[in-house]
Amino acid sequence: MSSKTPSEKGTEKGSLTTAHDFNTPEDRALIRKIDFRLIPILMLLYLLSFLDKTNIGNAKIVGLTTDLHVSPSEYNTSLALYFIAYVVFEVPANIILKRFNPQVWLPTLTLLWGIVSVCQGLVKDKADLFGIRVLLGITEAGLFPGVIYVFSVYYRRRERGRRVAVFFGGAALAGAFGGILAFAIGKMDVVGGRKGWEWIFILEALLTVVISLLAYFVVPTWPHKAKFVYSEKKRLSERLDADSDAGLIEKFEWKYVRQALTDHLVWGYAFLFHGFAFVLYSYSLFLPTIIAGLGFASWQAHGPTIDAMDI
Repeated sequence: MSSKTPSEKGTEKGSLTTAHDFNTPEDRALIRKIDFRLIPILMLLYLLSFLDKTNIGNAKIVGLTTDLHVSPSEYNTSLALYFIAYVVFEVPANIILKRFNPQVWLPTLTLLWGIVSVCQGLVKDKADLFGIRVLLGITEAGLFPGVIYVFSVYYRRRERGRRVAVFFGGAALAGAFGGILAFAIGKMDVVGGRKGWEWIFILEALLTVVISLLAYFVVPTWPHKAKFVYSEKKRLSERLDADSDAGLIEKFEWKYVRQALTDHLVWGYAFLFHGFAFVLYSYSLFLPTIIAGLGFASWQAHGPTIDAMDI
């Protein structure tokens, strides 16, 4: 009989399960490599997503609602339609992602919402505005949950939170850049026969389209297809097997849906997310209007939003 302890046998088989086991210099080097490949490009895509969904707030104060004869309540309706479509299509988008490839799916979503956002600058009436905001919500719905899922197949649970926080920081950067861009682009009023608010949508969206094409070559794929050496892929698999079930292929069953819907932690997180998202989006969508309502000219209202969104 072997004189080795069970823990020694487990170590021999490579089934390392403690936090200490996965904090070696090699592990840290691997995580830095993953960070470099994932976070910059995914954070940039989220920055563009946030910019394209909230630039309507800057467009409003340079003539959007006046030119389209949109009342305050109808403007609010256009904002709500985006979020309804966004929420409805989040789950289907992630189902597609799990059967597809993030290296293709995430850039494709970016390209699609970029094209839709260009169309925001071409709307002629309130009906067009309502329809295009629904389409924008549909096309942007898959990015945030998709990125979080990609994080879950690369990082262990305790490593994931910090990366999600950095990724989410793209929203704050978009708030700052959005004000700067809107201030500059708004000066293009009547250039090419278009209004300043039309150029805000068109030029910012064209930036999204260009970056989406580059993203096809930069966004990461699944770990087993990534350009890692065999030992790195093996280590990634060991880390996930010991800490998370995200790397496992599970057959869909409705019982898992029921488990999620009856889990108090899921509902707690949902209310928590709603709490800060409500403030964040209200702030970004209405702050230019609030500042303009204090008596500032429309071009002056962009400046204070830059500092405010950067707080």
